[in-house]
Amino acid sequence: MAKKVKPGKLRGNTVPNSLTADENDYTLNIIGGMSYSLDDLAQLVVNGGVTTDSKEKLIENFRLIAEKGVEMGLQGNNINYEYFTLRFGTKGVFNSANEPFMRPKHEVTASMAVGPEVRKAMLETMVENMGPAQHFAQMDTIINTVNGEVNKSVTSAQVLEVKGVNLPLKGDDPSVGIYLQEVGASDDTRIKASIILNNEPKRLMFMVPAGLVIGKMYQLVHVTQAGAGNTTSQLLKTPRIEFSNRQLKCTDGTPIPEEGEEERPGEL
Repeated sequence: MAKKVKPGKLRGNTVPNSLTADENDYTLNIIGGMSYSLDDLAQLVVNGGVTTDSKEKLIENFRLIAEKGVEMGLQGNNINYEYFTLRFGTKGVFNSANEPFMRPKHEVTASMAVGPEVRKAMLETMVENMGPAQHFAQMDTIINTVNGEVNKSVTSAQVLEVKGVNLPLKGDDPSVGIYLQEVGASDDTRIKASIILNNEPKRLMFMVPAGLVIGKMYQLVHVTQAGAGNTTSQLLKTPRIEFSNRQLKCTDGTPIPEEGEEERPGEL
């Protein structure tokens, strides 16, 4: 299989550089990041059409390789995973040439470096400066009202309730709205909700649009021109975009079994 690390697109807000006194010195904070577990990544690989016995088998194989690499690395070897390298070392001062290694004065450290394929993808990754950090929407709690699940699922043609802060959708720019975008998909694939049922600073409710695919993972994309205080008189010229840090699995409304719990069709 040919190696291919795809470049991506990063978005960030500028914030004053706290390490300097220069008023014109800013750094860029990346926004919209989600946390991906090993299970999440394996599911994305399976969704991409890779032939494998199961997601669980894919995870098992990865763990076998990763764990063996760590084991060999902790014996002093350099580990090359192709996309990154791993090496263990030590940290701490030795006050004599023969002083033994003693915790907590000394500790084992790990260092990682990206490989050439990753460096190439980094060079090709687009970065968008979205301007100064403002009062972005915080979508803390996402409720699938058809089954009551929180931060877990979404169902087409059903109501989704979002709780948080800075949630109102305001402004006349055509892009303003709430969208669902498949995790890992391009921006032009996101689907906009056309029916907004509640539009308040701390509570947003809308009808989930049709077109979502059962089993796929989605995230919310919030686009608004609301400025500080969420008042109409303080609309931003350029809409601001915020991505939820929650992954929602598209289901038919059937609750997702808890980890370790098996589905039992037909059981009351």
